[in-house]
Amino acid sequence: MEAVRNFEYTDLPGYYGSIAAPGSQADLDGRQRVGVDLYVLPLQFCGTYLCSPLLTVRAPIFGVVISSKTPFNGYQSAIYKRSDLMKLVSYPLEQVEVWKKREDGTMLLRGEQWDEGELNRWPQTWICGRNPSAVTAALRGMSAWLDREYAKVKRPPYANDRPR
Repeated sequence: MEAVRNFEYTDLPGYYGSIAAPGSQADLDGRQRVGVDLYVLPLQFCGTYLCSPLLTVRAPIFGVVISSKTPFNGYQSAIYKRSDLMKLVSYPLEQVEVWKKREDGTMLLRGEQWDEGELNRWPQTWICGRNPSAVTAALRGMSAWLDREYAKVKRPPYANDRPR
């Protein structure tokens, strides 16, 4: 993957800059027009990159990715259900930027994402691709780096914490 040095908000997948009222027909038509069907694989848990063996068993999330400007001078990318473009599949990636992009269009987005308990925002990176094989190919190319990042923080389990 090649690093994107001069990130432009228009590089974000499905950039949507409408001022239509949320949920209005004009808004839904705009979302339908600009949304991009992508498979997304989050690479981090609580801000820590996971190793490739943990990531390869996870199925990418499929949905419509729409990116937009936030009121806080940043951008966000969110995954919506294809059947209802107002329903989020997961929490949006906030303060998002395009980190790297491959020739096949697969990209790494990085930013911050709320955890499921809505307690903290953590650094997060998504691999976004047009199909699962594109995501898998990008993951394969990053596996050595991901494994090294994971090894830096992984602690061995305590003897009494292991499943028996």
